[in-house]
Amino acid sequence: MRWLLAVAVLLSVTACGLPDEERNRTVDAASVPYNLLAPPEEERADATGLAVPRGVPVVFWLRRDDRLTPAPVTTTCDDPTADVVEDVLDTLAEPPTSEERSAGWTSAVPPSARLELVALEDGVAVVDLDPMALGDAERLPLAVGQLVLSLSSAPGVDGLRLVTSGEAVDVPLPDGALADRPVTADDYVELLPPALVAGTGPARTLSRDVGCPA
Repeated sequence: MRWLLAVAVLLSVTACGLPDEERNRTVDAASVPYNLLAPPEEERADATGLAVPRGVPVVFWLRRDDRLTPAPVTTTCDDPTADVVEDVLDTLAEPPTSEERSAGWTSAVPPSARLELVALEDGVAVVDLDPMALGDAERLPLAVGQLVLSLSSAPGVDGLRLVTSGEAVDVPLPDGALADRPVTADDYVELLPPALVAGTGPARTLSRDVGCPA
């Protein structure tokens, strides 16, 4: 008798559940507890597994796929802009750390390249560098991208102008065209992995949580 009752209950429950199996239920995100829908921390990491720094000055290194990815420097957004820029340039003048090299990160800026901050003018960092010192012409856009993206993470910096012996030099954009103006991080956004890009199409920009707050 007991097993007949159990079977009857099971059939009743199963029957009650059948209509809902074909339904899609939408849950209002506002009713979900805070951060429950956010991706787990490992999904916020770089493709190499290293965490992407947010809201701090950074330098950009090259991944194996020639995309640029950030790593923090020693200064903070509270430090004077010139100090942060100098720290960024000094870091770019050295190779990535052993941990970063183990992750496959490299640099298109050779250690022999001399990077010197000349001035900060209306949000533009003026840096003395002979483009010939960067070596392979095909990697020039990557090197310039590293520089401008890294410097743009400093507080108050939103552009880069390269000079050689006091004379402004044109720099290559990712498509090979030469820019005769200060370049910005947005000019090199196509060198970034999608996780660091905001917007779509021509309106794509560097994600606002990379680097110091504007």
